[in-house]
Amino acid sequence: MKMKKVYIILIAIILIFFVIMFLLFGLDELKKEGYDTTIVVGNDTVWTYNNKHWDNLSSYDKISWEKYNVYLNNEKSGNYYLWYNDEWYAFDGKKNAVTLEGDLLGINSNVDIDVYSFTTDDIDDYSYVYKVLEKNNLPKDSLYTSNYKIVFDYDNDGEDEEFYVVSNAFPMEFDPEKIFSIVFMVKDEQVYSIYTNISKNTGFNGCMPYFSSFIDVDNNSKYEFILSCAKYSTSSVNRMLYEFKNNEFKILISNNK
Repeated sequence: MKMKKVYIILIAIILIFFVIMFLLFGLDELKKEGYDTTIVVGNDTVWTYNNKHWDNLSSYDKISWEKYNVYLNNEKSGNYYLWYNDEWYAFDGKKNAVTLEGDLLGINSNVDIDVYSFTTDDIDDYSYVYKVLEKNNLPKDSLYTSNYKIVFDYDNDGEDEEFYVVSNAFPMEFDPEKIFSIVFMVKDEQVYSIYTNISKNTGFNGCMPYFSSFIDVDNNSKYEFILSCAKYSTSSVNRMLYEFKNNEFKILISNNK
């Protein structure tokens, strides 16, 4: 009888354990399977998320005339119908045209997706930048065509993180040996690489990176972000959706097919 009770207790403990694990992790995964999201970025990128899978959309006919939460330069503009004809056009509920001025982000989803309205700051302390330059065999006295940081609580842990962008792409007034674009995050005094592109200077080569949006695409109170990278004299922009997982940044999807 004693052994039977022991077995019953062990089985009960195991069942309770699996129930707790399901509530903690399985329920969240089930929710993600039901997410249905379309994200419009500028005039060149549309990503869809369904059944926990990201896809690039090549034809926009099926998603035109759908209603989107529209953001311009990371500020909420409104809830508009979007229609595509070589570029996106917006219309209000009465089908009146709405002017789209600024970097476009449109979201159509069956879950609430938070978009963080960020600002950029000057870099006041270059110690982390110097470490990253040194690690990549680049001189500390490098000149830049873009250098700034973004500071906010990216992972919602109560502590601010710092995102740095440093680049000398498309130099007009100086002639560096190498063209570089580097993006990284500093968290708890540790540097986490996001994007690094270094090449010999052959003119206006390279790519100028910039943060397009910080968005919580999976509704888990932790942000992902869209990093865009523009090449000189071309209309195409490389766009990458990143997540921070297991202490490193990973690209969930890119329009660079």
